[in-house]
Amino acid sequence: MSSVSKSAKEGRLREFVEITGATTAEATRFLKASSWRLDNAVDAFYSDPRAQHASSSSAANSAALARNLEAVWAGYRADPSTPDEIGMDGAMQYCRDLGVDPEDVVFLALACFTKAPTMGRFTRRSWIDAWQAVGCDSLERQKQYVGTLRAQLKDPTTFKRIYNFAFDYAKAQGQKSLRASRRRVLSLGSAASDDLGRPPERTEFDIARELWSLLVPLDPGSGFPPEHLALWLRFLEDKGSRAVSRDTWSLFLDFSRSIDASFSNYDEEAAWPSLIDDFVQSASQS
Repeated sequence: MSSVSKSAKEGRLREFVEITGATTAEATRFLKASSWRLDNAVDAFYSDPRAQHASSSSAANSAALARNLEAVWAGYRADPSTPDEIGMDGAMQYCRDLGVDPEDVVFLALACFTKAPTMGRFTRRSWIDAWQAVGCDSLERQKQYVGTLRAQLKDPTTFKRIYNFAFDYAKAQGQKSLRASRRRVLSLGSAASDDLGRPPERTEFDIARELWSLLVPLDPGSGFPPEHLALWLRFLEDKGSRAVSRDTWSLFLDFSRSIDASFSNYDEEAAWPSLIDDFVQSASQS
């Protein structure tokens, strides 16, 4: 077994691809054969004419994909001073063109797939890399791939990854929790505007509540009853000053997947966040 760490392997894989222009699959093959010694793997690659030919063809195809994606990207980039970012207006139009409702869970799957940093923003490099990896270099192909993203939500492991992504996606930059005391506009949704046409201002806790309401009922790995979710959300509202930590966010999905309808299998000695402990105690008494 190789003693090279996972992060070191990922770094050498990136270097190999940058040096040779090979595909990730080819890079992995040569590095494995060379026990992850980068110099030896590169030498072996350049000693293999067939590998270089395949790499040249792949590089040409990759360049064509990149050009097409740059053209799609440019159509949504509103501000020339920020060429590497699509902002709120462009993101809304992009979603409309894809047929994706920002209030649909597949919107989160799309954001996770393209590594969008926050709501209402896409960044050029991660967006292009994501679509290039699946060969979707036109809006029509991307629209079709949205169906694949939707189908992947039926897998409990994929669903959990997107659920955990939603925490970082929704929280304020630099914050470790979703706090009720801070107010931001985080949604691309169609909530009513005020008399000046401004979207309603909502707390970050509102966002957490909306995400739970959206995600938990759709979790393929959970049978959490709707009335239990309603109890959880009401419990959190009553504790309005409390923050929703990353730990609570992540473990709540595990909790919802494991607890029975009567809470009788809840293990008080397990390492659940205290907020979940308090909720079970409250729910059991109600």
